[in-house]
Amino acid sequence: MSELTYSIPILSTLEELEQAIQRYKASDLSGSELLIQWEAIRDASLNQALSAADADKVPGQDSY
Repeated sequence: MSELTYSIPILSTLEELEQAIQRYKASDLSGSELLIQWEAIRDASLNQALSAADADKVPGQDSY
């Protein structure tokens, strides 16, 4: 059985994420290419959500 080896692109900015989503919607991918693109978009979306949650902290909330 052969091993799948691929690298998932890292999307760091919201603009890169939006561009990746547009390419994903416009393309006709299948198989591992589809999975690679989906994983990159998922990871970037999760990272964006986590960084937005960190920015919502109330100053001094740790003292309560």
